[in-house]
Amino acid sequence: MKPWMRKFVGVIGVTAGAVTIPVAVAPSAHADSAYGCNYPEVCFYTDTHVQSAIVARFKVVTSSWQYLQYPNTNYAVVNTRNDDVAYVLNSSGTVNCVKPNGSYSSAERVVAVRISSRSTC
Repeated sequence: MKPWMRKFVGVIGVTAGAVTIPVAVAPSAHADSAYGCNYPEVCFYTDTHVQSAIVARFKVVTSSWQYLQYPNTNYAVVNTRNDDVAYVLNSSGTVNCVKPNGSYSSAERVVAVRISSRSTC
């Protein structure tokens, strides 16, 4: 092989090697769904079991209550949001807090939800 050809092949080899060097990439934020409730939703189920049908879905952070169209007795709530809590208002006036990626069930009648950007209850 001629000297100029060796240099050419060497340059191609170095270039090809540089192209195939793997690049480490940081993983993107990961969000999961739970029990049919998609991220970033807060879902209400027909009874105290999360395997029952979903009757309402909310995803907007608000400073006021969002009322359920059909208030329900004996319900379960799943919060798939990673950093936001969900406050649940019952007909008795009590308020329960569902932590991020948490769930809650009650025999009381739920009437409204308020999703807050707070990360703790």
